[in-house]
Amino acid sequence: MTTLNNHSPDLTRYVSNLDQDVYAIFNLPEEVIAVIFAYVSRSSASFRDNLAQLMQDDELGVTASAGGMATKYSEKAARFHEKWVVGYGHSSVAEHATAHLGVENISRLASAELELANTFNSFTEYSQRYQRPKRGQFFTPLELKNHPSAKESYLTLQEKAYDTYEALLDGLIPYLTTTLPQEEGENERRFRSRVEKIAFEDARYVLTLATSTSLGMSGNGRALRDTIVRLLSSSHQESQNLARQLEKEISQVIPTLLKHVRPNDYLLESRTALRKKMIVPANHHLRGHAHEGPIAQFVQLPDYDQALTLLCQQILISEHRLSYEEATTLANTWNRTDKEHWMEEAFSRLRFFDNPMDIFKHLSYHFECSISEANWHQLLRHNRGTHFTFGEPTINLGYTIPPHIREAGLTQHFQSFMTKAEEVALGLEKECPEAAPYCITNAHHRQVTATASLWELYHLINLRTSPEAQWDIQQLFEQLAQELTINHPALVRHAKRRL
Repeated sequence: MTTLNNHSPDLTRYVSNLDQDVYAIFNLPEEVIAVIFAYVSRSSASFRDNLAQLMQDDELGVTASAGGMATKYSEKAARFHEKWVVGYGHSSVAEHATAHLGVENISRLASAELELANTFNSFTEYSQRYQRPKRGQFFTPLELKNHPSAKESYLTLQEKAYDTYEALLDGLIPYLTTTLPQEEGENERRFRSRVEKIAFEDARYVLTLATSTSLGMSGNGRALRDTIVRLLSSSHQESQNLARQLEKEISQVIPTLLKHVRPNDYLLESRTALRKKMIVPANHHLRGHAHEGPIAQFVQLPDYDQALTLLCQQILISEHRLSYEEATTLANTWNRTDKEHWMEEAFSRLRFFDNPMDIFKHLSYHFECSISEANWHQLLRHNRGTHFTFGEPTINLGYTIPPHIREAGLTQHFQSFMTKAEEVALGLEKECPEAAPYCITNAHHRQVTATASLWELYHLINLRTSPEAQWDIQQLFEQLAQELTINHPALVRHAKRRL
């Protein structure tokens, strides 16, 4: 309970109540909130008492003229963070300060690096599935300024990408209008909108990773600092410049917590050393190969009976208060049918918005996939704990031709542009290699390996095999779900869309 007195400042502008054990804190700078929370490890006083003390010390810049809003940076907060975060490395303090950012007009290449830099950030990105990109909205690497002929080839390709995008739309929209059935109760306007969305979805496969995108981003101080360090350590100059822009703007909100950010020498030196190691060159036999969709498989499936035993053991520990030894001994006495029955009890009551019990995070799966960049940019979002290893953008693994492109008789037009994109990318690899990845299209395949728990796979399969899911990533998780159904039937039975 807060111990305020008659001389205490008015806290009603900053906390939602003065007499309950749970209350919201608002109208304060993010670093001040972090200080208030951090004091709990050094003080037995209430958070409200700590806030009152900070205000009495007149360190928050809260004045009547400020309308009760703490708008001035707190020197006390700065000193605290300098000591405990910067000086002693107590980074957990930084998690209580958050920032929200708009990030506009960056390439798809950079947006992927940003979204993968730290799993604790939250993003909402511009969708090429729902919006039509505008001509000329693409990133041009600064390195091209010293290579005029390469720059001309690059700019010509980006314009041709948009020309091809529009030509595909012009072919897809009338084709889809005549072949897609109009849904019951769907008026003409909604039908046209649905047709255009599907056309956008498939035509975008010829757009390159240079295409501009925008996103909204939220994160806590530690996650944002680690994000900036990762981007500063990128091999792409655009991402490095983005890191400095993020640092500048985030520092307006949580200045002390972003001090001393710099590239990570370990990452830079290790990457350089590993890339210098000699290997047998790849034969690139898939370059120019047209895939019908993603290719995925599990490369490390746990033994089914051992997986069942492990999960039954975890249930017995969590729900029956058994020791590890007792749970293990009992689970080992059951046959497969018994264990599958326990799994049915644990999964069968899942509803659409439910997540499985946490015990299923103990079972890990490893899969590999060769997927389009369009697929990859969806996969890296909306995951809650998947760990990825991924190759750089490349033309060496082939590309996906969307089914509607084939059905509408637009394959030759599509492949003609893909051939041109690969020619330009190969030329840039020799003359200006920094620019080559920006010529990779949404259709080109990237190699990805991933490790995910059964809990995470339930989330991904449920989300990505739903009727609303985009066809490319839907095929990816249909393949994985089918393989799991064959090998681990009782563990995946309830993973798909649940009512």
